[in-house]
Amino acid sequence: MPRLGAHLSAAGGLWRAAAAAGELGCGALQVFLRPPGRWAPTPLSDGAAERFSRLAAQADLVGACFAHAPYLLNLASEDDVLRRRSVDTLVEELERARELDLAGVVLHPGSAGTTSRAEAEARCQAAVTEAVGRSEGPGTRLLLEGTAGMGGQLGTTPHELARLVEPASRARVGVCLDSAHLWGTGYDLRADGWDRVLAELGESWGVAAPDLVHANDSPVALGSRRDRHAPPGEGALGEVFFRRLLADERLVDTPLVLEIPPGKNNELVGAALDRLRAWLPG
Repeated sequence: MPRLGAHLSAAGGLWRAAAAAGELGCGALQVFLRPPGRWAPTPLSDGAAERFSRLAAQADLVGACFAHAPYLLNLASEDDVLRRRSVDTLVEELERARELDLAGVVLHPGSAGTTSRAEAEARCQAAVTEAVGRSEGPGTRLLLEGTAGMGGQLGTTPHELARLVEPASRARVGVCLDSAHLWGTGYDLRADGWDRVLAELGESWGVAAPDLVHANDSPVALGSRRDRHAPPGEGALGEVFFRRLLADERLVDTPLVLEIPPGKNNELVGAALDRLRAWLPG
C-alpha cells in the first residue's frame, strides 16, 4: 500500500507539521523549511531538530519526510546573481534537510528566460552539480520535480529532467512527479499518460517509479501548461485516475503527497486523505 501524506504547515515550528501528520494518520510528510517566497532561512531553535525527529518517528514517518525548496530559486537563470543566490540557498536547504534526517529536497529546476532551452539546461545542470557537490554527505537527495511548462519552465518530462543531471551526480539526485503538472504538460492521465511517463522514467533514469509523487488533481485543460492543483477527485483527472494510481504496484514503496489548501485545522487535507484511503484497492 502506498504511503499517503500531505504538505503541511510548519508555522510555529517544524515539529507542528510532524505532530499534525501523526494526527492525520499520514504515512508521508512534506514541509517548507523557510517561507516559500523568502530567501532568509528560518533558524532552528534549540532542540527543534530533535523534537521534529522524535514526533516523526512516533508517527512512523522516518524515511518519508521531504522538504520543498522555495519557489524563488531558479538554477537555470541567465541572471548570474539570481542563479548564484539560488545555488547557495539550495545548499542551505540540503544541509538543513540532512540535519533533520529528511529523505529529500524537492526543487522546481527553473526557467529559461530569454535564452534557448539548451543554454538554460546547461546552466541548470552545472548548478545542480555544484549544489549537490557542496552539500555534505549522501543522506538527503535532491529531487527534481517535473513542471507543467508554464513560463518556459524546464523539466516537463522525465527525459528533460534527466538532461539536467550529470552522470556523476545521479546517486544524489532523484525525481518527483506531480500528476497536476503532468496533466498540464499534456500527458493524458485518464488514458495511457501514466504508463507513458513511467516508461520514459525507466528509459532516462533507469528506475521503475519516481522517488516521490505529488498526487494532485487539476482544474485546467489537458496540455494547458498551467500549474493548478485541486483535491483528488475534484478536478479533470477524477476518481478513476486516482483509483488507478493507488492500485499501481510500481508505487508500493513511493510516498504520495497531497499539495492542496489545508483548510481550518487541516480539515480539507484530512477529508482528501480519507477519500484516497477509501479508494485503495481491497
